Amino acid sequence: MSRYFYYHIMLVALLNLMLFVPHILIRYRFHGALTSMALSVVIGTGLCLMFTSIMCKFPGQGLPEILKQFLPRSVMLPFMLFMAIMWIIGPSIAVVTYAVLINRFINPDTSPLLVLVLLCAVCLYAATRPTMTIIFLIEMGIVLNLPLIMFILFKAVRSDAINWDAIHTVANYWTQMPKWNAIGAASYIFTGYVSMAIYNRTMPPNVRIRHRWTIPLIGMLVLGLTFFVPIGFHGTETVDDYLYVWSLTADSMVMNYGFIERVIFVFLIMYLNLTLIYTASGWHQAIEFLKGLAKDYKPDIDSVPMKRAGMLIGAAIVAATVLYLYLFNEKITFELSEYWLGFRLIVEIGTVAFLFILVRRGKTRS
Repeated sequence: MSRYFYYHIMLVALLNLMLFVPHILIRYRFHGALTSMALSVVIGTGLCLMFTSIMCKFPGQGLPEILKQFLPRSVMLPFMLFMAIMWIIGPSIAVVTYAVLINRFINPDTSPLLVLVLLCAVCLYAATRPTMTIIFLIEMGIVLNLPLIMFILFKAVRSDAINWDAIHTVANYWTQMPKWNAIGAASYIFTGYVSMAIYNRTMPPNVRIRHRWTIPLIGMLVLGLTFFVPIGFHGTETVDDYLYVWSLTADSMVMNYGFIERVIFVFLIMYLNLTLIYTASGWHQAIEFLKGLAKDYKPDIDSVPMKRAGMLIGAAIVAATVLYLYLFNEKITFELSEYWLGFRLIVEIGTVAFLFILVRRGKTRS
């Protein structure tokens, strides 16, 4: 069962290529991006190890059930509501961004609002399935898409179009001081561990998450590819002109494999799968946090599809996501995403520290 933990890590780590993370890091390429990425590996790995160690002490329980054991209801409810909002924001940004990408690169004649409504409908249906169904969905998505993504990344590194001098030029700025926004963006690739807040319910007793030493290695590899490959393709200055830099990078690659020539179409289809899965998983966790506000709620990971309460919560999330795209443009979305990534890191540090102190005091009293 511990393999499902790594599926969550890989899902978020791979998804960062399509979001604003690469563009944020590239903006700071001369002003501390390298040191920010190095620091984010330390911070992200530390938070990941601490959080998983805490959750492994409570197998079969999610964060709502753990909080009920240690906190009064007046403190627990605002905390769970806040966690639900955080899980709504991240996936919603991802699906909104991908709706714009489809409009931009695949079908410019279609309204992004219409695309977003269709994507949200799929995500809502998946988010209201049982927890075990979501886990199997994540597993299938990773198993089917990861080999192709790794192949494309390998082809990008081996491409003759990549300029290693540009990469070397940017690498010389490793002495610049780190910046908080860059640290927040880079540390996002480790955020998959937070999914254990709900999916820990599926972990059996005495479970051990093995090979956690691979987490910083995965982080460094993904960050290195995310940051350096676009610079190698587009140069040290031009790379900053693109908002969706990895989409343009994929469009710069060509494969001579029969009917597959332009890499961008394969790339976008694979990331469509990952975006839908990530959004469905994130909304599912938000719904579970909100349902946990009820005093008599008892989670069931194998339950039939959610009842009316879950569907109404999911419909409200979809409505808020569509309304956001209607009211705000890409520039505002990018600015909000940059601030949200930094704020998310503060929340994760505070949450992990809070849980550590809470569990430690609870053990001392007992």
